Amino acid sequence: MRTRWLIACILCIALTIALVGAAAAASSGGASHSKADNANRTRLHHAVQALYEAAVDGNRQLAYRAVQQVSLLLQSSLGRIGGTAQGWQLVEQYTASMLDKLKAGATAVKWRPDAVRIKLAVDAAEADESGMPQTAMWLQYKPVISEDIARVKLALDQQSKEAFASARASLNILSERTERIAGAAVMANKQTHIQSLNDGIAYAARLLDAGQRGELTRRLSNQLLNPAEAAAARLFDTEWQAADQQAPAMAPIGGGVPHRWILGLSSFISGLLAYVSWRKYKSSPYHVIPSNKLSNNGSGSPIIMKRKL
Repeated sequence: MRTRWLIACILCIALTIALVGAAAAASSGGASHSKADNANRTRLHHAVQALYEAAVDGNRQLAYRAVQQVSLLLQSSLGRIGGTAQGWQLVEQYTASMLDKLKAGATAVKWRPDAVRIKLAVDAAEADESGMPQTAMWLQYKPVISEDIARVKLALDQQSKEAFASARASLNILSERTERIAGAAVMANKQTHIQSLNDGIAYAARLLDAGQRGELTRRLSNQLLNPAEAAAARLFDTEWQAADQQAPAMAPIGGGVPHRWILGLSSFISGLLAYVSWRKYKSSPYHVIPSNKLSNNGSGSPIIMKRKL
């Protein structure tokens, strides 16, 4: 009995030590990766913010330095947290385009839109990673896009020859703003909706060009913005945000330190087994041994012996 008890205790202790060691190693490895990810994410955030501020101020030197830093950070996959792979590809394209324009000596008017696209796209990725996509900056463009569509409709309502030309100019502004939020929309996994909006704008542009040539009827002109308007409504809907808000928030047991729970659970099981064994011995300290197993007992009847620990 004593030997079996000692073997069970040794196995339990060895198993506990092995599990705690493996859990501690996994926890330390995950923590190191998390720290590296957070450091790269913080550097990318500050670089993008510096780039945006330099673009607003029209500071070419600071913008060039910031976009170079963003380009270097994008080469490391550790900084790409949240968003989609296609969205990060667009950010790389915006960064390369801005670098080329700065090297070519273009004015701030030429490269400032690229900085805005980078800012909106990275902000959308950060909002997605934090679990709060409804806080992304690009969603603030919803009333702006609606006003642009309304401006095109207002231009078409004019009873003059310049109505189609005026509507075409307003549509160009709508197209530029849609392109500005394209990267952010893709980061939010809305690539289908942003593509539908672009298709609706292209459709309206073709009809307006036909109207300037006198080849468009009044009936078609009243319906040319319907596809773009419907696509914009789907792009900025809030169903996906409501689903995220209703999802239950679950945290890992132990706050990310599983080896403490493993050690506590193993200790509890070991203590429980020891208590059960002790209670069993305490209630029945004797057991029956048949006489045929004893060489010195010739009576043929069982005897009672004390249990050995």
